[in-house]
Parts: sequence; C-alpha cells; structure tokens
Amino acid sequence: MSLSFHIDFNGECEEAFSFYAACLGGRIGTMLKIADSPIPASTTRPGRHIVHANICIDGVELAGADVEAHNYRRPTGFYVLLGVDSEEKVDSYFSALQTNGQVILAPQQTFWSSRYAIVIDRFGVPWKINRGT
Repeated sequence: MSLSFHIDFNGECEEAFSFYAACLGGRIGTMLKIADSPIPASTTRPGRHIVHANICIDGVELAGADVEAHNYRRPTGFYVLLGVDSEEKVDSYFSALQTNGQVILAPQQTFWSSRYAIVIDRFGVPWKINRGT
C-alpha cells in the first residue's frame, strides 16, 4: 500500500511541480499534458494543462492535475506537512514557499519543535514545515 496526496491546480500544475522540484529537491516522474493524452479535444481546459503529474520529494509522492476553472477550489482542510532534519532547512524551504504566498506563521520555536512554520504557497497549497527529532 502507498499513501500520497493529489492536489488540484487552476492551470498551474506544471509550474508548481517545477517549482517544488527546484526548491524542495523533488524529482518529477510524470508530467502528462492534456494535448498528449486521450482526453477529447472538446475539454474546456487548454492542451497545455496537466491531466496527471507526480513528483517525489524525499521519498514521498505528491500527485496533481489542472482541473477545469469552474471545478477548481483552493485547497482547504489540510496541510502538506514537510518534516525536515534541521532548522536551516525549515528556514530555507519556508523562504522559497512564502515567495508570493501567504505567511501564516513565520519560522519559530514551539513547544514541540525547535523550528516550525506555516505558509500557503503562491499556488494556494498549504504547508507546515517542522524540524523533527
């Protein structure tokens, strides 16, 4: 069995996954555009949009796709929890993810972690970054 997240995007899946690969050290596995898939040409999503993508970040897979604009809802009710092994990584990942995003909690010490931060990135994806033990 495996467990992963699938995140819907509003036409920004390819850009988001390229960004995650660059700033989080992820490896993109699949990036299938609608134009290269058997989806009918009558779809309202342009051919450059992504029908399926996946990226592996430190052994954890995230999947995603672009959905039709009228079906897109900004992610709510969850956070992608990124556990890292140093305070410097918390700061570095936070710095990258907060660019043009929304800071919820700047990196700081908490009672459970020496460094913890919360941010919603520019693609609307919510992240919690935690230095684990």
